Amino acid sequence: MILRRLSRAVREQNWFAVALEFVLVISGVVIGFQVTAWNEGRQDRVDEASFLIELHEDVVLAESLSARLRERRLDRLTHIRSAVETIFGRTDRDELTDPECSAVSSMHYFNINVPDLTAFAELADAGRIDILRDEPLRRALVGYRQSRTALRDYIILQNDVSHDLPFLFPELISVDAFYDDEIRATPVCDLAAMRENRLFLNGVTQNADAYDAYIRDGLHPWSDQLDRVHEQADALLGITHQGPIQ
Repeated sequence: MILRRLSRAVREQNWFAVALEFVLVISGVVIGFQVTAWNEGRQDRVDEASFLIELHEDVVLAESLSARLRERRLDRLTHIRSAVETIFGRTDRDELTDPECSAVSSMHYFNINVPDLTAFAELADAGRIDILRDEPLRRALVGYRQSRTALRDYIILQNDVSHDLPFLFPELISVDAFYDDEIRATPVCDLAAMRENRLFLNGVTQNADAYDAYIRDGLHPWSDQLDRVHEQADALLGITHQGPIQ
């Protein structure tokens, strides 16, 4: 219909009609684009709101899956440092404390649950990260992905270079098991004998260095980034936690 009117106007050299038809066509296209953009924008806002709810659920799940081991792994580094100081004679103590002995016997353990945030993974795979209007949240989510990858790589790397000291030196670290809601180990350390065994001291040094790197460059950045994502999601959803985020 429009083309027929346009052709007739050209044949009749009715340039006003030609111009009018062009204006109508262009206006229709522009309005169509605007309506489409408005609909897409409205859908993006709906999807963003749904994403934030799903993201918060993912973060809470990730925290619950990792909380127990995260606390143990982070706390262990303090006891490893004090144990190393004592083992290498930098303190005047002639015994390791129970937490120090436990840390030495288990500092080859790096495993921890580091779940992906499923809602963000699906959003990224779909190429729709741009629906997130909050820049700090976007940066926190990208940072979480990067720190998660780094931590998983560190776990693999440090597992390859660390030593199971109780297995290699049972005369220096004896371990008994008992049940207390879960199977636990009770190690007993012979500090005097440890100080006389050069091979053991080398193993302690390598394990301590590996664990320190694992915490500094792997677990701590990932843990901090998970907390940051949770804080941003809470702020956008208007969620207030009583006490520290759990």
